[in-house]
Amino acid sequence: MQVEIKDISYGGCGVGKVDGKVIFVPHTDIGEIVEVNNVSKGSKFDKGEIVSVIKPSKDRCEPFCPYFSLCGGCDFQFVNYERELELKLIILKNELKKANFLEKIEIFPSKNRFFYRNKIKLTYRNNKLGYITPSKNFISIDKCPIANVEINEALAVLNNYFKVHSYKNLKSVTFRKSDDKILVAFLFSQKENFVYDEILNPFFIGVFVGEVLENDKTKLIKTFNSDKFYKTILNVKIPIDFKSFFQINNLVAENLYGYIIDNLKGKKIVNAYSGQGALSLYLSTVCKKVVGIEIQKSSHLIAEEIKNSNMENINGLVEEKLPLLLKEEKFDAIVLDPARAGCQKSVIESINRVKIKEIYYISCNFATLARDLKLLSEVYHIENVKMFDMFPCTANMEVCAHLTLKSV
Repeated sequence: MQVEIKDISYGGCGVGKVDGKVIFVPHTDIGEIVEVNNVSKGSKFDKGEIVSVIKPSKDRCEPFCPYFSLCGGCDFQFVNYERELELKLIILKNELKKANFLEKIEIFPSKNRFFYRNKIKLTYRNNKLGYITPSKNFISIDKCPIANVEINEALAVLNNYFKVHSYKNLKSVTFRKSDDKILVAFLFSQKENFVYDEILNPFFIGVFVGEVLENDKTKLIKTFNSDKFYKTILNVKIPIDFKSFFQINNLVAENLYGYIIDNLKGKKIVNAYSGQGALSLYLSTVCKKVVGIEIQKSSHLIAEEIKNSNMENINGLVEEKLPLLLKEEKFDAIVLDPARAGCQKSVIESINRVKIKEIYYISCNFATLARDLKLLSEVYHIENVKMFDMFPCTANMEVCAHLTLKSV
């Protein structure tokens, strides 16, 4: 069937209608007319696969990655980068309308569209590494063109390693780039004998047992080539390990953090969902005091390792620790950087109740951001929203909203 694409969806799919019913078509641009098949029917909408482009967008181009239409990890390689940013802006504006924000949004592009990720996680299956596709199939890969070049070199070594060594309980392998080393984490669902091979010598190897690597319940079984590793951002070395969260695009992270630091100089700050304390450390060099709150124990310990006299770190749930902290101390501003699920309602309520002067809300999920901004806008005015393109080629984006207390 032929479909004219009229809009772009939250997840980056083109949106059209057939007989009055909405259909989502991945890898299509607004204004295109495409031939679609393999339509999966839903109660409210359908989803189809593009067969051919009858009327192409002027911005359509050949995808750089050979796995683009197969693995499902990227959304926008079929158009040039300028158009990708335009589509992301449309998506973000549509979401923020739910929070009644209709103002101009400033975009900070990524310097590199490819080879920018400093971390990737690959599924292990039948002696191969790859991705799970949207249709739940497994596709093995030789390289990932949005991953750091050195990570791709490490992937080639691991693919050779798995030609010789096989595992029953291995779930995934995660690659992370530090300043001068690749960290490789093997995650097993249950304990199994790990065979170290000399071809792994260039890497720092960690062997874990658990369900999810970034979880305090996941156990580190053994390391090889052990050392301390660092990620340098804004000329500051931050210790990193296998589990701790860190922004995956170094240059865009510097833009994001630099923007927040420049606007919070001389103030007393709460940094909620503070991770391993990188942003707290940067802020502490220009602020009166920074108090970070983080639930993950391993991240908290790194924050404790790097803290200075202007920093304090609290280990615990933000929804439990923040209300108590706000009762005890007065702060000028709060930085919120929650996981994709956004802030718990109790967190929003405690901020609205105390009426901190300003908020910087960092989010990688613009849907939950819009939800939370709507609640915060009962007490706060949304001054501006900026989009930092942390994740080129995908429909994901890092967004920072600045809010100030409404005048009485």
